[in-house]
Amino acid sequence: MRRTLATLLTLALTTPAFAEDCTKDVLAAFEKQRTSKAFRVAMTQPTAEGPVDMTVDYLPPDKMLQTVVGKHMPGEQQTMLVGDRAFAGSSGAFEELQPHLTQSIVSEVRAALDAPPSNLGTYLCVGKQTFDGKEYVAYRTQTPEPVAADAMARTIYVDAASGLPMLNIVAKASNTNEPVVKVTYSYPTDIEIVAPVGAPVHKSQ
Repeated sequence: MRRTLATLLTLALTTPAFAEDCTKDVLAAFEKQRTSKAFRVAMTQPTAEGPVDMTVDYLPPDKMLQTVVGKHMPGEQQTMLVGDRAFAGSSGAFEELQPHLTQSIVSEVRAALDAPPSNLGTYLCVGKQTFDGKEYVAYRTQTPEPVAADAMARTIYVDAASGLPMLNIVAKASNTNEPVVKVTYSYPTDIEIVAPVGAPVHKSQ
């Protein structure tokens, strides 16, 4: 009996505890973001012509401004939604989009603002973690053991004080400090999205 008890104690000390499922905390953070006065989503995407920086400003319930910039592109490429009107342009010169194009943009913005994300997956509690010199509360998708060399994991970093998501990082599960995809969230108080005055209607090709 003593040997059995000693064996159990040894296993308890050496076997890692199962991490807690904290998916509800991640959903709560994104729900808080969705209902905030304004927020910004920024990321860099690699393309064949070089990296492209994309920034999307949201002013709930129905305003959005997307700006895409790349060295190979002729100025800022922008898409805007104000209520039920959508615009597209370059470096501030906008055209109003036709209804069939507007509807797809309306649908995308509603998907981002009208309900919490439905495809986040399951997240485990990681606890406090530092990324780029700042401390956050981290949540990571579960990866099967043993971890495959090419397995990817997503980590959501939440600001402990505000409860808002700050980073969305996809990286190899074996090295989560080297992002493959890095999405940054911020919450500026000076975002303004105003429909351009006198914008011509875009003529479909």
